[in-house]
Formats: sequence, C-alpha cells, structure tokens
Amino acid sequence: MDSRESAFVLGQRYNLATLALVVALLSFLNLAGLEKAILAIVIGLQALRPAPAPALEQRRSWARVAIGLAIAHVVLVVSVILFNLDRLSRLIDALRALSDLR
Repeated sequence: MDSRESAFVLGQRYNLATLALVVALLSFLNLAGLEKAILAIVIGLQALRPAPAPALEQRRSWARVAIGLAIAHVVLVVSVILFNLDRLSRLIDALRALSDLR
C-alpha cells in the first residue's frame, strides 16, 4: 500500500471517529433515538478497525468516547422503558385521548 492510500484510509478513519462522536452526542437530543446511538456504535467500531492499514491513532479516544456515550444512551433508554412498563399503557391511552380531541 503506497503512502497516498495509507493517508486516504487514515483520513477516513479520522472522519469515522469524528462522525461517531457527533452522532453519539446528537443521540441524546431525542430520548427515543436509539437508531442514532446504534449508528454511532457501528461507526466508532469501524473507525477503530486495524485493517486496512494504517490504524487510527490520533483520534482513537474520540471513537471510544462515542462508543461509550452511545452504549450509555442505549442502556438509559432501555432501562427507562423497562422500569416504566406498567405506565406505558396509560401513556398510550393519554396520547390517544389527545389525538381524539383534534
């Protein structure tokens, strides 16, 4: 692999790490945004892959922070849903009542 290809792959990895961190931070804007958190995990893992060379070195922490934030978000949302399963039916009924008022 020549140096231009190596620089290109490394640039892609920097972009993936940055994108993973941004998506992980944005996933907290909407509490039901699990798809963004899962996407951040996938992108972060892609950024940390060692092959093809060169491996990401400078922004590895960004990718790791993104993965950690995204996992924390998934755990938070799933926990909130599981701890409030008994209240979900009342919430759905209230939303239906609100939609009937229109």
